[in-house]
Amino acid sequence: MAMPLALGLIASTLWLVLRRFGRRSGRTVKDVMIGNVISVDSSATLAEAAQLMRDGNVGVLPVVEGGRLRGLLTDRDIVVRAVARGLDARSTRVAECATPDIVSAKPEWSADEAGRAMARHQIGRLPVVDEDGHLVGIVTLSSLALRSHDAERALHAAEQVSRRSARHA
Repeated sequence: MAMPLALGLIASTLWLVLRRFGRRSGRTVKDVMIGNVISVDSSATLAEAAQLMRDGNVGVLPVVEGGRLRGLLTDRDIVVRAVARGLDARSTRVAECATPDIVSAKPEWSADEAGRAMARHQIGRLPVVDEDGHLVGIVTLSSLALRSHDAERALHAAEQVSRRSARHA
């Protein structure tokens, strides 16, 4: 439980700090999201998902069925829900370990609205879906910081939040 709480604290704190810098830029989720997202089919094995994470240097994979978002699988999900329980990663399916109840955003939302949702739900990654539920991108704390108009200040704020959370971990 310490990890989600720490991530939620980071999300909340980062968003408040960025807002303090006056980031009301009129930017939308489409402006700040990462559009080229690596995803995994729910029928893939955990071993296949882990390889995708390694190759893409990511810690989360949106889980899709027929192009529609069905959940999220994190590296932590693999460890806690599979490895720690002794499940075989070569035969266990992604659907068995992924988080099915997820919060998602729409591309037309404001970046501010996405940040508030991340803070409220204490999440650091927010999948973006179109009106049909198809995955079109993902918003992360980093993408919010890196794609702000005042990137230098946003990056400095993110660095300060990371240092503070590391001391309290």
